[in-house]
Amino acid sequence: MNDILYINGQIYTVDSSKSWAEAVAVKSGKITFVGTNDEAKSIEAKETVDLDGKMMLPGFIEAHGHVTWGAIDSLFKVSLFGADNVEFYIETIRKFVQKNPELPVYEGAGWENPFFGKNGPSRKVLDEICSDKPMLMWSHDKHSLWVNTYVLDLCGIDKNTQVPAGNVIEREDDGTPSGTLREFAAIALVDSVKPVFNKEHYKKAIEWVQKDFAQYGVTSIMDPLLDPEDDAIAAIRELNDEGRLICKMRGALKSSETDSYKHIDEFPKIREDVDSHMFKIQQVKLFADGVVEGKTAFLKQPYEGENYAGDPIWNKDDMNEFCRKVDELGFDIHVHSIGDAATSMTLDALDFINEKNPSRDRRPVITHLQIVDSADYSRIKQHKVAAVTNPYWHFKYRGFFEDIEVPYLGERAYHEYPMKSLLDAGIILGGASDYNVTPVPAPLRGIQIGVTRVGIDENPDDMDLVLAPEERLSVEQMVELFTMGNAYALRMEDITGSIEVGKCADLVILEENIFEVPHQDIYKVKVIQTVSEGKIIYKG
Repeated sequence: MNDILYINGQIYTVDSSKSWAEAVAVKSGKITFVGTNDEAKSIEAKETVDLDGKMMLPGFIEAHGHVTWGAIDSLFKVSLFGADNVEFYIETIRKFVQKNPELPVYEGAGWENPFFGKNGPSRKVLDEICSDKPMLMWSHDKHSLWVNTYVLDLCGIDKNTQVPAGNVIEREDDGTPSGTLREFAAIALVDSVKPVFNKEHYKKAIEWVQKDFAQYGVTSIMDPLLDPEDDAIAAIRELNDEGRLICKMRGALKSSETDSYKHIDEFPKIREDVDSHMFKIQQVKLFADGVVEGKTAFLKQPYEGENYAGDPIWNKDDMNEFCRKVDELGFDIHVHSIGDAATSMTLDALDFINEKNPSRDRRPVITHLQIVDSADYSRIKQHKVAAVTNPYWHFKYRGFFEDIEVPYLGERAYHEYPMKSLLDAGIILGGASDYNVTPVPAPLRGIQIGVTRVGIDENPDDMDLVLAPEERLSVEQMVELFTMGNAYALRMEDITGSIEVGKCADLVILEENIFEVPHQDIYKVKVIQTVSEGKIIYKG
């Protein structure tokens, strides 16, 4: 006897045949039947749910979302997302400080580069709000940190402080640090003053963030930056042991270009300790470069009007050898790459791995891929790379596009974030929000922007607004990104990502068929229900 039988649905299975169905049966968290209403008449179930023409899809998969730090940001820090002007940041921080006078450190996240000059926000602005406690405000992309003078002095950062290539300490005219640190080696200079969150903080944050993602139809989440030194891993494992994970969790272990092998001998033990159906860590994360807005992306051609093309985060030989060692331990590499030179460098590392290590089923991931050289497409395909893209960003983001991307990249800005070109080259695509860089991680929003290449509530017929219209994908292709494409990237295609007999009952029920609504209205379609392992984890 099945637990539940869904009938009268518009069910897109995302199986290899791209087939549609009308009915699905579930028993003990697994799918036992997929077929027509007539075929379902012989199916016995304790409960029958009439979908009444509503759409059912496989549960969406988040393949790159910083859910642990994003949830910590939401619950325990000042939120700077959603600004219209600089004054918003100043007043938001000021009010938070006034409301929380007992805090020893003030930390926030969400400010955006276009509101400030090329050197980023100044320490002096924060000094006026609070000059006798540390203040640390992360940019929305988490690649820059804005600090007050107290932090710079406490950490000994002055005119003489140097950082590795690919990192930046922004400076005033006389060389004094101005208050903005870019990329992780520079940001690490202030590690000693960052707030420390314990396991209970992380448990509360992860329980909250799972529910937040579930409302958008997400049933599996990959956190790409789990630090062996903090309590997030232990918190997720404990929640799993207590049966309190409602979404499958996957993770990548954080690496550091400045102390690469610090924890590498611990990686296999960490993987073994957490290995379970609901929680696995199978990847190691590297940053090949930074971001365009900080001029830390590594490009093949210089930034517009300059002789500077950015620097890689890693030394090439060091990256090759580290990736080889990670591969030797049986982990997949997960590489942040914004610029085309960074992607080529990553592919060189994969060439090195293939040359030095025995052949195996490798699942390398390259994520973001803002500027990609078409000459590298064949290499990406050859290495069976999962290109985990961020469709939420694939439009002319007001402020960023006109004020940063075009001035920094020139003509390249009009062809950034390739999608159809990658797919046509036979490359496996996934989709992710990079939460909380994207504060609303709703796959329906990502699907819509991937189809229209304009912002939410913008007119997709206004070609002046469209970013690289030749890179638009179909609704079907975008759905596959957030389901089977991501399942491949996370080695989950045998258990989820499609509606097929034997797979986990990870499902999302939508009020309308997103294949039939106008493309600019996809994000408006309501999630009626999210089902994980056969259990309802969200009900709209």
